[in-house]
Amino acid sequence: MLDGLKADVRQACRWLLRSPGFTLAAVASLAIAIGFNSALFSLVDAVLFRPLPVKAPHSLVEVYTSGSDGDAYATSSYPDYLDFKERNTVFTEVVGHSTMFGALSTSERSRLAMGEVVTGNFFPTLGIRAALGRTLLPEDDRPQAERVVVVSHRYWRREMGADPNAVGRTLRLRGQPYTVVGVIQEGYSGLLPMLAAEIWLPTAHVEEVEPAGLQDAVPSPGGTSRLDRRGQRWMFVKGRLKPGVTLEQAQANLDGVMAGLVETYPQTNKDRRVALLASKGVRIHPAADRILVPLAAGLMLLVGLVLLIACANVASMLLARASARRREISIRMAIGARRWHVVRQLLAESVVLGLLGGAAGTTLAFALTRLLTTLDLPLPVPLNFDVRVDARVLAFTALVALVAGVLAGLAPALRVSRQNLVSDLRGEAGGAAVAGRRWSLRDGLVVGQIAVTLALLVVAGLVARSLSAAQHANLGFRTSGLAILSSDLGMARYDEAAARAFWDRALERVRALPEVENAAFADHLPFSLNFGEQQFHIPGQLSPGDRGFTVAVTRVSPEYFQTLGVPILQGRGFLTSDTPESPGVVVVNEAFARRFWPGKSALGQIVHTRGPEGPAFEIVGVSADHRVQSIGEGSVPYVHFSRTQRSDSYQILVARARGDAGRLVAQLRQELLALEPNLVFLDNQTMETQVAATLLPVRAGAWLASVVGVVALALAGIGLYGVVAYSVARRTREIGVRMALGADRLRVLGMVLRQGFSLVAVGLALGAVLAALGLRGLSGVLYGVSLADPLAWGTAALSLALAAAAANAIPAHRATRVNPSVALRAE
Repeated sequence: MLDGLKADVRQACRWLLRSPGFTLAAVASLAIAIGFNSALFSLVDAVLFRPLPVKAPHSLVEVYTSGSDGDAYATSSYPDYLDFKERNTVFTEVVGHSTMFGALSTSERSRLAMGEVVTGNFFPTLGIRAALGRTLLPEDDRPQAERVVVVSHRYWRREMGADPNAVGRTLRLRGQPYTVVGVIQEGYSGLLPMLAAEIWLPTAHVEEVEPAGLQDAVPSPGGTSRLDRRGQRWMFVKGRLKPGVTLEQAQANLDGVMAGLVETYPQTNKDRRVALLASKGVRIHPAADRILVPLAAGLMLLVGLVLLIACANVASMLLARASARRREISIRMAIGARRWHVVRQLLAESVVLGLLGGAAGTTLAFALTRLLTTLDLPLPVPLNFDVRVDARVLAFTALVALVAGVLAGLAPALRVSRQNLVSDLRGEAGGAAVAGRRWSLRDGLVVGQIAVTLALLVVAGLVARSLSAAQHANLGFRTSGLAILSSDLGMARYDEAAARAFWDRALERVRALPEVENAAFADHLPFSLNFGEQQFHIPGQLSPGDRGFTVAVTRVSPEYFQTLGVPILQGRGFLTSDTPESPGVVVVNEAFARRFWPGKSALGQIVHTRGPEGPAFEIVGVSADHRVQSIGEGSVPYVHFSRTQRSDSYQILVARARGDAGRLVAQLRQELLALEPNLVFLDNQTMETQVAATLLPVRAGAWLASVVGVVALALAGIGLYGVVAYSVARRTREIGVRMALGADRLRVLGMVLRQGFSLVAVGLALGAVLAALGLRGLSGVLYGVSLADPLAWGTAALSLALAAAAANAIPAHRATRVNPSVALRAE
């Protein structure tokens, strides 16, 4: 059996070498499709499926605490983490960690560094080692422990010149010296894909950095920091199961621990629950994974359809070649070759084509992944695309190549091996057989290609139309001309009073710039990646025990509404006379007023925060609605607090430029650095760039769908050309007879074009049905465009019609050039 397979492969290679043009065309078709599939798989694998870079990930469990808003998968406080660690009976170890940002001082100036705050048992428990020195240890968690830091292998190479004596050197974070005690092993860059940590700090010094991600805070009795405020939740928790302990047993055990905490600490832990999930099933966060996994599946399906089109193309080519080998195959079967042997030989040829396409596709995948790593995305946080063609991607590519080879070759092999030996040996299977049969397997393959291509082009058109509609949507404020800069002076060790004085001086200097029309402060801006929320209690609208209404909020200076161009419709905006000593005031938007006081005026109404007995705020103004978090969200309730009544060290400076906002961003940096050279900027872009960041998924989807659609269109055109050209070649004698009997060139041209366009018409009809069935999943992600958008559908159909016309033109023209006398002498 093995010897027979080897012989088939050798024969396949000799046959392909004898037909270099055919081999090149088939391999190119497969290479394009396989290359796109492999490149996309490498991205999806890096984000969602690549195993956690830790020891024994199968025994790790995510431990979540429910949030104030009811989210089951929120973070935990450090005191709760300690109780989980000490009171459980199901884990060998429990670790805590959080992504963080810190102000890292260099020889030139301070910059923002990203890393993780971790408990001292984090690295030993997860089996992560140091390439130099040591990792963090449990004793580093002691309150008075020395300030130590571990740096990434990448940071060690780039920033420390791969110094073998790096251990013992000093870094300055938020002005404080930290001793480098180790360089982490190469390849580990943190637990979040696409974000590369540079440094790791022990939890003892968490107050000197800013934890990022999910945070939740309720009033906590006592406590002066994140380490002793039980109501301040910022830490993700992981546990390693003891041998033999199931996830269900661990859940029951932690439920008991949390019940004890609820009873002991009702003010901070009331209604809190724990939820456990296996770490191997959580890549980023359950909420994010629920979005990313279907999205990744949809993208893989989209690119997989291109592979099917390529397979259909190669199958059509193999059918044409196999038909030309009828006599050879018939002779082999006449002298005793079994049908299975013939099928095996033909499959060997298609599989070799598939593997050659896979090899070429791997080269394309290398190029595409390298291009992906060089992309400069409009995001405030730089992404680290750890996308590479590794062993997992190569295995996927080999599997896809093998499957593609079998798919492309199976139908032609089965079709050609069913031969009429007598007629084939007499040479009677020719143009007459082709002419007498209206539809063939090749026709069906081309119809399928056209149908799938139409569906892909419609998807591309709808996504592109949605992107265009989003880019031209009315957001409720003027995005052009707005420059954004933000910083947290706490990173530079400013107290609250000093920070307030600094920001007041900065605003004066910025307003004095001739390029600035107006400027203001806010702690959250529309379309920021982070946004604030607050629970509100409205007298008379809640029953006892209700949690309240959670609404997006921001804290702004009096000039904010004018700077953004958001009009005040009722009442007033904020005034400098709104001080900490005066009664609390808020400005709400129309959506908030409509929701809670429909048909009435919201002015003068009172709202409470932090419970029904919490601080009271009077509504003094109603502003126009504008988009807050996304373009497609509609009108959502939004509340503005006054910065003059309460401010903190973190502020976003937003300024409207008289000219180019990009140049103004650079000027704002210069002005602020002149006041404080160690300032670290968090936001540093224009509002248009910030809005563009929210459209990045749609823009990426439109780009990918367009590329896929163009590739599919090209492959379908090639497939249609092949069918029509092959038909013309096989019907040369018939065409010669028709012309000898008086048929003119125009009639022959029409005959050939009718054949090609009949395939296109059937393909378009099937494609319309396929697109209508497959577009249901797009309805929730499109903005400003319906699934039946005539422009998207019309453009897709017209593109296919033009491609069909081009594919039919050459064979049709060739048919009209047939010489009747030559054709009648043809075999």
